[in-house]
Amino acid sequence: PAVGHFVFLGAPGTGKTTVARVMSAVLYRLDLIPRDHLVQTSGLDLTGQYVGETKRKVKEELDRAKGGVLFVDEAYELASGQYGKEAVTALVDAMTSEEYAGLCIVIAGYKADIDAMLETNVGLKSRFGHFWEFPDWTPEDCLEQFLRTAKQKQFCVDEGAAKSIIPPGFKKLLPLKGWANARDVQK
Repeated sequence: PAVGHFVFLGAPGTGKTTVARVMSAVLYRLDLIPRDHLVQTSGLDLTGQYVGETKRKVKEELDRAKGGVLFVDEAYELASGQYGKEAVTALVDAMTSEEYAGLCIVIAGYKADIDAMLETNVGLKSRFGHFWEFPDWTPEDCLEQFLRTAKQKQFCVDEGAAKSIIPPGFKKLLPLKGWANARDVQK
């Protein structure tokens, strides 16, 4: 489409999926895509386990998303194995096909892994015109989300105490492997 295709780079819980949902509505309201529709899938969901299955899976997801946004989370999974490469080839074909002219494809995942995946196919990286980085949350971001969630769940929280106690705790959690930003704060 005129708007092009996007790469969202960042760790889990940084807002990539949420932004893709909102982006679908915005692009539709701006008449940049024919419908406000987002199909969410993953790199693993697009790869088959036998010859011919991958192409069918990719086509099914492309057809479901036609005219809207196809959001492929953990797209770096497409860099592995024969079937992943087959899925990448099918996506590249779709990005240049008149049949999917109104479709916006967004791939998402960790920066280093997505960068490596984009190098697996010569034509892939050039098909994406927009690269957005989603930074990890700060302890202050985590505190704000914690307070918002507590309020929504009608928990009684002393904000003064929370502001002095919680950020140092989040500061210790942020560097841990597997920390998922907003996803973990909401738990």
